[in-house]
Amino acid sequence: MNFSDMMQQFATALPGTESFKRANAHCEVIIQDEPFQSCAAFLIAGFCRSYVLIYEDQALEVEFARRNHRDLLRYMEKLDRALATQDHAVVHQALIGVVEHYAKSDRIF
Repeated sequence: MNFSDMMQQFATALPGTESFKRANAHCEVIIQDEPFQSCAAFLIAGFCRSYVLIYEDQALEVEFARRNHRDLLRYMEKLDRALATQDHAVVHQALIGVVEHYAKSDRIF
């Protein structure tokens, strides 16, 4: 499992806590197996864990779930593009960009 594979599986999954749980599990594997991708996977895993902890026991509106799925996918896509460069500086900037965007967002997860 690598970051791109995890992202593709998340992109095709139905929105909801189960897709966030699977992405989190995949991130844990990436953290262990892909050192260059571990920081990106760690950040996404944290978002996934938070989402599951907050929303697992709640009935969510379909549009709310879709929006959150889409938002996390955008973060994943940004990080995946950076990882593809194999440039530590580019990845670092992408991580900063995701964190800054998240800090200014509604912080849903």
